[in-house]
Amino acid sequence: MSDADTETLRARALENAMARLALGPEVADDPESISCWLANAGVHPEDRAALVETGLGRLSVYRRLVRGNVQGAIELAIPRSIYRMGTECFERYLARWLAEEGPKTHYLRDVTREFLDYCELPWQSDAEVPGYLMNLARHEALRIEVASETARPADAEPGELELDRPARFIEAVRLVRYEYAVHQLSEDETDETLPERRATRLLVYRSPTHEVRYLELTPLAATILERLIAGDPLQQALLQSCSALGVSLTQDVLDGTARVLADLAERGALLGSD
Repeated sequence: MSDADTETLRARALENAMARLALGPEVADDPESISCWLANAGVHPEDRAALVETGLGRLSVYRRLVRGNVQGAIELAIPRSIYRMGTECFERYLARWLAEEGPKTHYLRDVTREFLDYCELPWQSDAEVPGYLMNLARHEALRIEVASETARPADAEPGELELDRPARFIEAVRLVRYEYAVHQLSEDETDETLPERRATRLLVYRSPTHEVRYLELTPLAATILERLIAGDPLQQALLQSCSALGVSLTQDVLDGTARVLADLAERGALLGSD
């Protein structure tokens, strides 16, 4: 192995050790604990000896800073969900996620989504976590995600739609489906009202005035828009959506679809044909 390869391996081991320090179980500031932490991360004996001699020192500050930033980003994104599940329960799942996976993204705005992806399965079997909570947490987190993406310029005009071409939407648009009507809950972070359990379909988008807005959809409208957002031409989206739901493609359906698309263009979510 060349000297360059050796140095690369040593650097990677140190990076691994720092990730474990920041995201894993807390390391006690004593020689034995520090040595064990470094050895488990594969740190070279010379580097290990140097760090054992100096102690954790400012590295403990690094751990608090990293974990504080991650926790703060999630608390900012889903405050109502955290209140409803309880701080202790939230921090327990946060510690598990940090220790087992941790954030893979370099952007704090994406940290909450990664945390919720991790919690998706364990929350389903945890009696402490309400059944609707994942819907609410996803709904809360979506606001920051959509708000960070590009809206239509306020002075831009939407183009025409053509049946044989895909529709073009703004970047800041999402179609989501929930089991609970969590979008109707109060924005009050201490509210404990239970959401109605009913299938809910929402188009979430950023308006030209930079507000995140929500539009509740019928099953057919949601299916058509889902296909359009995925890139299907308009005619294909209409035919396949009606077929999937067992709905006849009548003039009423065509007129209703035209009204929905015109409304989305006026709202700034739909730009025209691609």
